[in-house]
This record gives sequence, structure tokens and C-alpha cells, in this order.
Amino acid sequence: MTHALRCAARATPVLAALLLAAGPASAAEKRFGLTSFETIEVNADVAVEVVTRAPVSAVATGPQDALDRLSLESRDGRLVISQRQFAGDEKRRRPHGPVTVRVNAAHLNSATLAGAGSLRIDTLKGQRAMVGLRGPGQLTVGAIAADRLQVAMIGNGTMTLGGAAKTARMTLSGAGMVDAGALEVGELISDSEGAGDHILHAVKSAAVTARGIGKVVVLGRPVCTVRNVGSGSVTCGSGK
Repeated sequence: MTHALRCAARATPVLAALLLAAGPASAAEKRFGLTSFETIEVNADVAVEVVTRAPVSAVATGPQDALDRLSLESRDGRLVISQRQFAGDEKRRRPHGPVTVRVNAAHLNSATLAGAGSLRIDTLKGQRAMVGLRGPGQLTVGAIAADRLQVAMIGNGTMTLGGAAKTARMTLSGAGMVDAGALEVGELISDSEGAGDHILHAVKSAAVTARGIGKVVVLGRPVCTVRNVGSGSVTCGSGK
């Protein structure tokens, strides 16, 4: 064995140990005790997953320094998820790392997301329900069951909705996209502006106002009233 090969052989265990030491640390975990809530507001750049089951609780996983900044506060039927700012944070050169928050909710009828995070909800139901998105985040609701639904979006985020509502009013602004093709609405009112493309679904009637350059498609076979004052396009009553 040459001198170079002997050196390489001796160095291999040392290099392996250094690589292991430099590898990513295992994610920390933090649990939160919560009181009952019907509304959730996410104002943090984290990934939130909400499922309908008992007991009401939450657990977050991620780097410890990021968990130290995470705040979950439930009061008066509302859960607010946010991030604290510490002195010197503006001088930090590396991000805190990704955080995932898993939440159990007994009953949820309102959800809003602000920022670049994500919010995924399995079920949203009530006589009156509300979904809101502000910023570049991603908001998904698997199954909505509501008499009256209000949807609001501002920015360039993405919203995906499923389920059914007797009536729905949607106010959409910006370059974001709404995919509500799986949300069957009896009577739909939609008012959109900006560059966003939207897929909606109406059963009985659809009143659509489009003011921007985006494309609006309404699935189903409703009675359509269309007011297109922008350079975009509106297709209403296109079937399934």
C-alpha cells in the first residue's frame, strides 16, 4: 500500500465522523394545550395542518430556535398562530428552519392565512363560514359544508376549496389563483380583479364580475350573469 493510500484509509473514519456531526439535527417538538376554538388565524410562515378530531390540541415540530419563536394563543373561540421577533433577528444570516404545526379542532367555521406559509384543513362547516388568504401562501380546505360562505383573497397565493355551500360570495384580488372546481355552490357571486385565474362551480346561478386580465371559469350549468370590464375572459356554465 502506498503512503497516499494509507493516509486516505486512516482519514476515512475521521471524515465520516465529521460529516455525521455536520448533518442536520433531529427536529424538536413542542406541545400546546388549547381551549376550544371555531376560528383559526395563521400569521406565521409555517405549515399548519388542521384535522377535525378530539381532544383539541396542537403539536409543532422543527428547529428549536424556530419553536422558541412560535406562539399559539386560543381565546374567545379563536386560535392565533404567530411568530415572535427577538432582538438581533435582523442580523441573523440563516433562516430558523421549517416548522410544521398539527392542530386538532373539534369544530371550525372560519380560517385565514397571512404570509408565505401554508394552511391545510380537512373540514370547515357552519351556517356561516369564512375563508381568507392574504399574501403568497397556500390555503386548502378539503370539505366545506356551509349555508353562507364568504371567500376573500388578496395577493399571489393559491387557494383550493372543496365541498358545498348554498350561497357563496367571493372577492378575489391580485395574481393569485383559486381552484374551487370541487366546491359546489348553489348561488354564486364572484368579483375578481387582477391577473389571477380562477375555477369556480355553481349549480343554480352565478353572478360574475371580472375586472382584470385573468381568466374565470365557472363549472356547472347555472343561470349566468356576467360583467367583464377587463381584458381577461369569463366562461360560465361550461358543464363539468
